[in-house]
Amino acid sequence: MLTLDTIVYSNEGKRMTYQYTYDKSIAHYFNKKEAYYVEYDDPISSLPESINVIPFLANIMPIAWFVGFDVYVNELDETFYQSLQNLKEEFAIHFPQIKTDTKLHVAKMVANVLPKEDCALLFSGGLDAFESLTRNLDKNPYLISVLGADIAVDDQKRWHDFKRFNQEETIINKDRLCYVASNLRTFYTYEVDLLVGVGWWGKIQHGMALLSLIAPLSALHGITTTMIASSNTIEVNFGWGSTSETDEKVRWANQKVIHDGFHLRRTQKIENIVAFARKTGQQVKLRVCYSEWRKGYNCSRCTKCQRTMLGFILEGANPNDYGFEAPKDFYELIFKNFEKDSVMTIGVKYEWQCLQDKAKQIQQPFIINEVATEMAKFNTFVNLDIDGVVNKNQAKLQKSKEWKFVIISKFPKLFNFYLKLRQKI
Repeated sequence: MLTLDTIVYSNEGKRMTYQYTYDKSIAHYFNKKEAYYVEYDDPISSLPESINVIPFLANIMPIAWFVGFDVYVNELDETFYQSLQNLKEEFAIHFPQIKTDTKLHVAKMVANVLPKEDCALLFSGGLDAFESLTRNLDKNPYLISVLGADIAVDDQKRWHDFKRFNQEETIINKDRLCYVASNLRTFYTYEVDLLVGVGWWGKIQHGMALLSLIAPLSALHGITTTMIASSNTIEVNFGWGSTSETDEKVRWANQKVIHDGFHLRRTQKIENIVAFARKTGQQVKLRVCYSEWRKGYNCSRCTKCQRTMLGFILEGANPNDYGFEAPKDFYELIFKNFEKDSVMTIGVKYEWQCLQDKAKQIQQPFIINEVATEMAKFNTFVNLDIDGVVNKNQAKLQKSKEWKFVIISKFPKLFNFYLKLRQKI
């Protein structure tokens, strides 16, 4: 079992560190050097424990479901207690290895009620988040960004850049920015990742973990509606940590979650971003990439950047106006994803398929440099066999992925040295 012993407040009540103990049999799942913590811009120490315990349980309980141990806490919001039961049942649909007999033991249930009715949006600065913001500007939502999610909790340079980009963005109301810092991706060991064959953050954790961080903020600001931008549509159905089925089951007090934009493909979201820019004259600078090669808003070379830039090109817009620097070998980079030995997951294939579907519907994309050459390459993309690279050699790829992950996790200093050396070269 695992027991939450106490919540320790520091930094003038802005930071809470959860002190917990656990049996030796499950000790290898937790980082002994750092307990889980969350830190806010404002003091949260006076808030009810039944609210402040929510970020802890949202991260601990999924581990308990997969490993099979009980968790004990002193008190908890009764709505969130039921939410956890519903979430476990939902995740078990896609992950049958979940042990449904694990229990959460709560000494005292509390019925909380938030006094106001305001709204918030989890804000990463990416395409999904910005598109959601442009559609909900009239709501003037709190924008909540998390250090420790996409940006490593100790990466102060990228975090400084992130906050600076927010200050520079004209459509953002600076008075509604909220920043949260948490070691939500490092308080556990690589053994947790291996519970789902690598990818715990994406497959299980990130949706409910990020949403749960808003619980104390909801008590401070009266946030009763929280929006989290969708990643996929109903066309995609596989186990993932942020879907309409999971996100909208995350509830506490009288708060609800909206998995926003679920009806839109990413190509349609780009259409909306471009339409917003043409209507208002404000071209937002997207931050879709956190590659170690990134120097500005994006690296403009990784596959995520490639797909986003292509989306703007298909919409007849210059990707350079939206935070990118389209490289001269843009189409060559795209074609590398479909080479003979390439392997592609169902989710990534879906993203490329959406782009190809739109490419087949337009006559001419935005031209970066030269018409004839780029049109020839564009037509090559239209006729690519995307299905041919999906899940090829999947078992071999999975074993290689797990092996690399374990090596990196066991020797992080050596891996960081390698990254720095590679950057210099």
